[in-house]
Amino acid sequence: MKNTEKIWNRRFILLFITNLLMMATFYAAVPIIPVYCQEVGITGPKIGIVLTAMSITTVLFRPFAGYILDNFNRYHVYLLFLALFSLPFLGFALIPIFALLVLIRLCMGVVYSVCGSATMTLAGDVLPPKKVGQGINRFALTNSLGMAAGPFIGIQVQNLMSSKASFITLFIMTVIALICVSFCKIKYPKTSRKKFRISDAFYKPALPFMLNMIFLMIPFGAVIAYSSILAQEKGIETVTPYFYICLVAGILLSKFSTQKRIDAGKHTIFVIISLLVLIFTMTSYYFMETALHFLLAGFLFGLGYGILQPLFQSFVTGTSPAQKRGAANATYLLSYDIGIGIGSLVMGFFQESIGISKGMALTVVSYIVGGLIYVLYVDNYYSKLALRLKEKNLI
Repeated sequence: MKNTEKIWNRRFILLFITNLLMMATFYAAVPIIPVYCQEVGITGPKIGIVLTAMSITTVLFRPFAGYILDNFNRYHVYLLFLALFSLPFLGFALIPIFALLVLIRLCMGVVYSVCGSATMTLAGDVLPPKKVGQGINRFALTNSLGMAAGPFIGIQVQNLMSSKASFITLFIMTVIALICVSFCKIKYPKTSRKKFRISDAFYKPALPFMLNMIFLMIPFGAVIAYSSILAQEKGIETVTPYFYICLVAGILLSKFSTQKRIDAGKHTIFVIISLLVLIFTMTSYYFMETALHFLLAGFLFGLGYGILQPLFQSFVTGTSPAQKRGAANATYLLSYDIGIGIGSLVMGFFQESIGISKGMALTVVSYIVGGLIYVLYVDNYYSKLALRLKEKNLI
């Protein structure tokens, strides 16, 4: 028994490091790409096309990602797609042509849709059945930290090197991630493959969690996409990198200070507290003028999402039978793709019409809607689903 626990602990840690590197690399590229595009003569709306091209294929391919993970050897699939995930960073460094950069981003969306779903699925598979919910709650921290630390890494690396050298650095980071996961050596029994049907690509019990998280991720997309621009408008752009440090600090503090109580099943109160903190934070953007306020907002933003993102991920993975986890995670993670995409798009309209500060404040509407969905339906839905699956010994 002890040897078995050591094996899954080692594999879990390796997957944790791998996903953290992958997510940080992915989000590190976000602030690098616009600057790089300008350097090679790609300007205006073309930059937006390069940035958003990936979102299209990510959303479209997520259902296929779930099918692939549930009908093929998940470990081999992840090794292949993580290797493919590293190549676009070299492509950006070597091919500074608009049409080809768009093509690279489209391909990256396909690859990322599989990689992002695979890590959560593999992590759930290496955990003992009774530890899946708690383990995934911790593992999902890699998503939050990667989203927060990635832009900071991207900004810092680009300031120290050229943009091309930055992309090569990100390529090296993905290679390190690939080396880490190659030591996991996870074995799966041979699977009986089913014919692909679009109805089977979505795991229906995960749909309420996905819908709920879409609303909660809209403000996240707005903040990640427009914080740098807002800082420039307010004349406080020198502290932009530290905004992301404060974001990471908030995530870590909320995670480690609430973990024991969440493990004990007291998740409802923390969802409500997180939403209240986030509503207060986004409302305060209306009055934002100083660097201190900007940094404090980053910290409070981290406090809220340090609880919400891992908790909802554990709701999904912890209530999904092992053979359905690929589809379940792919279904749920659509909420990130759609929510962040909507947030970025809406803020683009707000920037021109009412300004970023007012636009950020208006995103509290999304939190209110998401909160109502959780309180009126999802909270009770999760409790019933977990109990039902436990009785059937499916988790």
